[in-house]
Amino acid sequence: MEPIKHGTKPVGWAASDEIAFHKSKTFMDYLHGDVKKDEAGFACGYEYARESKELWEAAEKRDEMLKKFPNLDCEKLVLWILGQNARRGQVYPMWAWRFLMCRSFPSKDWNVLNETERGKILGRYETRPVPPLPMPDLLWEPAAVAMLAEFKKLAAANTLPIPEVKPGDAIPPMVPVPAMAQKNGSIYRCLFAVDFSESKDRLADRFLEWLKQPAITELWQKFKNQRTSKPGKRSLRALKNRRFWNSVWFCLLEVDFAARKGDLTGEFNKWLALPENRKRLKKYGMEKRGVTGQPLDRLKDLAAWRLYRENGNRWESANQFAADHRKFFKSWTEVHATCKKVNDAWPYEQGDPRPFHGARAAKDDTLVPVNQADLFSCDDDYRHGKMKVMARLSVLCPREFKKPSPTTMAVLEEFDRLAKKP
Repeated sequence: MEPIKHGTKPVGWAASDEIAFHKSKTFMDYLHGDVKKDEAGFACGYEYARESKELWEAAEKRDEMLKKFPNLDCEKLVLWILGQNARRGQVYPMWAWRFLMCRSFPSKDWNVLNETERGKILGRYETRPVPPLPMPDLLWEPAAVAMLAEFKKLAAANTLPIPEVKPGDAIPPMVPVPAMAQKNGSIYRCLFAVDFSESKDRLADRFLEWLKQPAITELWQKFKNQRTSKPGKRSLRALKNRRFWNSVWFCLLEVDFAARKGDLTGEFNKWLALPENRKRLKKYGMEKRGVTGQPLDRLKDLAAWRLYRENGNRWESANQFAADHRKFFKSWTEVHATCKKVNDAWPYEQGDPRPFHGARAAKDDTLVPVNQADLFSCDDDYRHGKMKVMARLSVLCPREFKKPSPTTMAVLEEFDRLAKKP
C-alpha cells in the first residue's frame, strides 16, 4: 500500500486520503471472499475500523509516542491515549480500541497481519461456545443510554475524570458499566443485545449463562430470602425494544432476582415465544448467517467502495481494475468448492479466472459464465454498496458517520430482499 503524508484532516476526509487501499497485495481477497471462516467477523470489524478518522488520529499519536519512547508497552500506551481522549469527550467503542493495540493498525490489511498479530486481536474477544447474553456497556454505547432515564444517570455517575499520568505509568482501569438499573427491591431493569439470527434454544442457553455469571449469582443469592409463591407473580417482564443493527435488537426486560432461576428461564422462553419475537426469529433465521455470511458481504461492499472512490468515483475504472486483477483457480479443490457455492455447473478448470464473492450464474444467460462477470454492472450497484457501508459505519462510528434516513434503510432492505431471490 502507498501511505499518504499525515497532516490535518480536511473536512471531506476519507481513509483513502491516508492509504491507497487498492494497492495492497491482499486487496482482491475481499472481492473474492478470501478470509478464513473463523476470522471473517473480526476481519470485517477491523476493516471498518480503518475508516474512522478518530482512530487514524489516535494511531498517529500512538506511533509518535512509540517512536519517542521505544521501550513503552503498546497496550499500556493505547490505554493512556484513550484516557487522555476520554477527558476530552472522545470515547471509542470497545470493538475499535482493541485494534489500536496492534501496531500494524490501521496501516495494514487484516490478511496482511501475521499470525501473531491476528492471534492477539482474536484473543481479546469472546470465544466461548455459549457466551452469556450480552449487555451493552453504558460508557461506550450511546444508543443504550437513550433507552432509559436511569441509564443516563448511571452513565453520568460513572464517567469520572481520568487523572493525568505519564506514559508507561499505571492507569486506573475503566470499569465497565452494564445496562442494568435497580427499580426497587429485587427488581432490576436489564438491557440485552439480542441477536435474532440465533436460534430460540441458543438464546435461551445464553440467558442461562448470563444468570450464572458471578455478579448476577451474587444478586440472586442476596434476594433469595424474598422469594414468594404468589400465584400470577411475574419474574420477568418485557418493557420495550429497539432495533440496533440488522438482526440485533436492544431489549429492555424487568428481572426479579427474588425468583427461582427456573422461573426466570421459563419466563424468558415465554418472551421469546411472543408473536413479535417469533416473527423476528423466523425473518432473520432465514437469512444467510454463520461465520461467513454477512461479514464477507460487508467486506466486499467496503472493498468495492474503496476501489470506487480511489478511481475517482468512476465505476467503469473500478470494474476494469477488478477484472485486470481477478484471481485464478489454483487447484481442482477450489474449482469444486466454488461451483458448489455459486450453484454453477460451468466447466471451470485449474488456471481459469475465479468469480467474485456473491456472484451467481444467471439461469437465462449462459453467454457469460459467472467467473467472467463484472464486479458490478453499473454505477448504481456501487452506490448501493456504499449505502450499506455507510449504514454500518453510522452504527460503529456514530460521531463520524450520519445515520441513514428511514427511507434509505427501506431501500437497502428491499435491495437485499431482491438480491436474495433465486
